[in-house]
Amino acid sequence: MQIGQVIRSLREEKGWSQEALAHEAGVGTTYVSRIERGDRQLSTTKLNALAAALGTSATAICAQTEGLPIPATAQSQDGDLTLDHTKEAIELRKAFRKLSLPSRRLVVDFAQMLAKQSVA
Repeated sequence: MQIGQVIRSLREEKGWSQEALAHEAGVGTTYVSRIERGDRQLSTTKLNALAAALGTSATAICAQTEGLPIPATAQSQDGDLTLDHTKEAIELRKAFRKLSLPSRRLVVDFAQMLAKQSVA
């Protein structure tokens, strides 16, 4: 299976149009169409963006392309590290990527403070 076919399959599983996927991944609709048809090569950056938008990883997409089992999701002692693919989580990741390192630290500190309050 080609990488574009895997991406199309994942997109269709979500019930998304090419336009919806393009919007979530921050790429053009024509780009998504060309990838799915196999007319265009994917950069690692774009593959990561498409994978994140689709709720998976580039590794999982590549594994599916090769017919291999999808790798297990990482776990840590802090709990489940699976990627949250809600609209709010995607928006948060996009905004977070645009922040400077000191601002990112503030966001993490604030999020941890909110998490502690919600447990109490």
